[in-house]
Amino acid sequence: MRFRLPIIILVAALSVGMASCNSDDDSDIEIIQDTSVGNVAVTSFSLQKSVSSDINYDSLFFSIDLGKAVIFNADSLPVGTVPGNLIVDVTLPTVKKAEFVMQYADKENKVVDYLENATDSIDFGADKVLLRVVSYDEKVMREYTVKINVHKSKPDSLSWDKAAFAAVPGLSSGYTGQKTVVMGGKYYTLTLGASSSVLSVADNLGDKEWSSAPVSLPAGALVESFSVAGNKFYILDGADNLYESADGLTWTSTGSDMCYIYGGFGSELLGVRKNGGKHYHVTYPETVETEVPQGCPVSGTSALMIYDSKWSESEMAAFTGGRDAAGGLSGVTWGYDGTRWAKLSLEGMPAREGIAVCNYFTAEVNNFFEVSTKEVLYAFGGRLSNGSIDNTLYISVDRGVHWSKAADSFQFSKYAPALYGAQALVCATTKYVSTDDAVSRAVKPIVSWECPYLYVAGGSSASGNPNDKIYRAVLNQLSFVPVQ
Repeated sequence: MRFRLPIIILVAALSVGMASCNSDDDSDIEIIQDTSVGNVAVTSFSLQKSVSSDINYDSLFFSIDLGKAVIFNADSLPVGTVPGNLIVDVTLPTVKKAEFVMQYADKENKVVDYLENATDSIDFGADKVLLRVVSYDEKVMREYTVKINVHKSKPDSLSWDKAAFAAVPGLSSGYTGQKTVVMGGKYYTLTLGASSSVLSVADNLGDKEWSSAPVSLPAGALVESFSVAGNKFYILDGADNLYESADGLTWTSTGSDMCYIYGGFGSELLGVRKNGGKHYHVTYPETVETEVPQGCPVSGTSALMIYDSKWSESEMAAFTGGRDAAGGLSGVTWGYDGTRWAKLSLEGMPAREGIAVCNYFTAEVNNFFEVSTKEVLYAFGGRLSNGSIDNTLYISVDRGVHWSKAADSFQFSKYAPALYGAQALVCATTKYVSTDDAVSRAVKPIVSWECPYLYVAGGSSASGNPNDKIYRAVLNQLSFVPVQ
């Protein structure tokens, strides 16, 4: 659809937008607002390499949104980049005029006639850059906004909220500890107080919406043992008795005992039983007991991770860190394939107990400014042998076989909590982009996407004070509008 503007409106618009241009009479030019006219359509746009910069500008891909008349790079340049003066290459039909207009807030605009001076540089440090194209018959004009997008933050780094994301739900006073587990896609937080206990349930951690109810726990219940296997909750008391619950509110004895719970593996609960001075790996419902291998932790481990393995046809369960029967600390990963336990790590990390482990992401930027993400294991926090908390982030790309220190850009900021015994939880939150401001080369541009956030809850500080806050971080790349 075309719009022919009244001559007084057209003259006013041209006098503002072309104040620094030549004095040709453009009063008969039709300004189009659709994509049906190809005689003023820009079909390609690129930058030439800059001899004064290490940035590979000539590798930057530009998209052309003909509907909104915007030319832009979907893969943004690294944070801190100042484009400055660059030479451009533009593919156009045969046209009468093609000129770049650089608009400044504090000085006179500048115009470059692209047809006459194609090798003149364009100042992308201007407040706004326009490409104005007039058809060969001088009847149609199209004005494009040219944007060089630069990241405001590093895509390959973590950002933590500057303040705690939320308070632990359930109790407002007398707090002594909490643990959060996941069942059926819901988040269950068991909170203990000095004289009462509460179970809170949320569909999504990012919503901060919890429904809470009082809990009748067994006497001496250990909140850190709160676990899920199949469709049941489990907890231990101080005498190693194992209890179960269908709803997390009312508990009954199983008649079985464990001194430590690793976590759920399908419908089975994996744990440790101490008998006659020895430790045994056990399950509930009970199967065959096997003596714990030397060096395998029997307490203080990370949460149990469940995943498919390229080395096995069935799922595997694994934990990292902890304290073995002799009292020694571990910095490696142990796995269980449904029949036996074995040490998986060939390369570990400094030994500690109470380390937080979860699946999350890293990001890498290539020479074409494209950012790729990869799922890895994160491990952080935990108490060392000297009692201090090691908040160094370690990652594993092979499910705990090899651990290495993450790149500096991923290491935790001062806003991250330093804890041991905490839970690391990943929960996606829907993010939205304004359809009025969005530009995309896709037929149906993205207006929303699921952004996975990393949450840290529970645990204690080095001094033993229980953490009563929930903290949140995100890999920056995941928070950006996805490239189509």
